[in-house]
Amino acid sequence: MDYRHLNVTRDGHVITCRMSNPPLQVLNSRMLAELHTLLTEVENDPTVRVFLVTGENGVFLRWMDLNEMQDHAEGRREETGGQSRAEELLEIARAIPSSMSSIHELALRIQNLPAVTVAAINGVVGGGGCEFSLSFDFRLMMDHPEGSFALPQTSFGLVPGGGGAWHCVRLLGRAKALDVLLHGEFLAPAKALELGLISRLYSPETFDEEVAAFVANMAARAPLALRGVKTLVNFGTNQGQRDFLALESVELGKVIQSEDVKNALGMWLANPDPAAYKPVFEGR
Repeated sequence: MDYRHLNVTRDGHVITCRMSNPPLQVLNSRMLAELHTLLTEVENDPTVRVFLVTGENGVFLRWMDLNEMQDHAEGRREETGGQSRAEELLEIARAIPSSMSSIHELALRIQNLPAVTVAAINGVVGGGGCEFSLSFDFRLMMDHPEGSFALPQTSFGLVPGGGGAWHCVRLLGRAKALDVLLHGEFLAPAKALELGLISRLYSPETFDEEVAAFVANMAARAPLALRGVKTLVNFGTNQGQRDFLALESVELGKVIQSEDVKNALGMWLANPDPAAYKPVFEGR
């Protein structure tokens, strides 16, 4: 299948997906729909042992498309390329095999894939892209001086909307999860590794080779054993996740159209400069 935002290749038992959405490399509705379509292909192919996803040009995924977020905040239904937002979302919804939100269902499908899933984080990852990466079995990150791992939603008056809070509690425990989520800091790769948010950290010079070796090691292992281990670990760690995600949607719904979010997103979109971004939140 031809994709607009995904470059998909196969080498033996490994499928590699390189996400591409220049110039900002953000996760938008179209890319979500394409990822769902690709996952259907992977789910239906028992010969796939490893599913590898990466980004391009030093960015895995910067964040969710903030223009789409602003549309939600403003309650807008704009025309996009001759197709209304409602028509576009309806088309996207047809590709999503669930009544759950697209990002939630995508996360659950990735977690439940029989194949081992690997996010090769080639630099910057943040926001919804960061939440997306947390759904993978492994996160292999480049130790780039400009790289960062961030869940900055509270800086925009938002709460995580893609399961990020669930994964932070699971990986970090309550106290550290609150620290990471409430401060919304851009963590250096080494700090993300120290906390346990990523699995491996590789130098920029050896990143591609290290990722390839890691993937080859997984692909060479007994596929039935890989699937069995994943089934056991998922059963032991994911109980109650759907209830959590439902509550997350409720909490996001409470803030998404608040004046705080509208003003914060509008300010950032007008001037995406962290030094100049100083929103004032009024609690309404």
